[in-house]
Amino acid sequence: MIIVSYFSIALIVFIFWFKSFLNDSATSKTDLISWIALIFGPLFWPVVVPLSLLQITSKKSVVQSGKSEQ
Repeated sequence: MIIVSYFSIALIVFIFWFKSFLNDSATSKTDLISWIALIFGPLFWPVVVPLSLLQITSKKSVVQSGKSEQ
């Protein structure tokens, strides 16, 4: 169930990014790096988003503990 949810959301993200990529006139459609980012971005979002949230919350707790000590 989790794997199906993961790939369905990744597919939705890919379709949205692909439409945006095709509509963007500033990006070259023959640039390999753009295609790599378009393909790998949706595959790694479940890894990147939780790690980003963990980093943000850990910074908030450090800042809050620093303020409480003063």
